[in-house]
Amino acid sequence: MTLFNKIVESNSLPALSADEAMSIYELLKTKDANVLFLEEDIATEYTEQVEKELKRLESEVVSKMSGSFVTTPKVPATYDEMGEVDKEAIPAVYYKVTTETALKSSLSSDLLDVDTVVADVRAWSDGNPDETPNWTTYKNSFSEE
Repeated sequence: MTLFNKIVESNSLPALSADEAMSIYELLKTKDANVLFLEEDIATEYTEQVEKELKRLESEVVSKMSGSFVTTPKVPATYDEMGEVDKEAIPAVYYKVTTETALKSSLSSDLLDVDTVVADVRAWSDGNPDETPNWTTYKNSFSEE
């Protein structure tokens, strides 16, 4: 028998469904996570899950649009005992965006609707969400000049 038994309480919230996640996502567009907790009685864990997934998708969109998303990693050259090249190095392959449809199909999420997130990222890309830039303008904003 131990004198001090620790009781560890675990939070057993049910898993967040995609519909619930999208509802929270839509609310997060206009309200802070703290406000959602206080006014809408939405668990902080749920808003954290939605925000984490949103940040992951947004980061992936930005890296794919900027050409820094690696689809195939670089393979270094290998050398034999004599220092001769045994296998040539293979350079990394980066994702190249062609169309918005291709971009959307390259993304996946169990919680959030990819079409909605991509549209929102594009709408907020220039800081003016009232006027969503057309695809060409959006794509060109990532090209190096």
